[in-house]
Amino acid sequence: MKDRKKPTSHRQGNLVKLLDLVQRFSEMRHDEDYWVFDKTDIFDKGHLNSKYHEELDEMMKELREFDITEIGNLYLTSGGRVVLDKGYGEYFGKSDKIVFTLDQLTSGISYKKFMERLKDVNGEK
Repeated sequence: MKDRKKPTSHRQGNLVKLLDLVQRFSEMRHDEDYWVFDKTDIFDKGHLNSKYHEELDEMMKELREFDITEIGNLYLTSGGRVVLDKGYGEYFGKSDKIVFTLDQLTSGISYKKFMERLKDVNGEK
């Protein structure tokens, strides 16, 4: 995946690139020139600006090639964040607890263990 924003020590890695891609998808339609109208025709419904076609095609190709199972140790944390381990450029907050790992999210987890984890995160006994 390509970088859409400048990577920093706290902002790098495949997950960040994926989230930047999704953010670009959501922001793109709000660009001033995204939808083009024929100003001489008051009944024109407009059309997608052709300069966005190539960008959209590239973004969809990136999404098709993105394999979440190859990005390392992915965790859903109690802080409501999905993070990778420190080796991939993302990090846990001081108050974050691991709720689920990538293996548990993709392979499954028993209902009992699922509920125990949620109770633990919420401080319940």
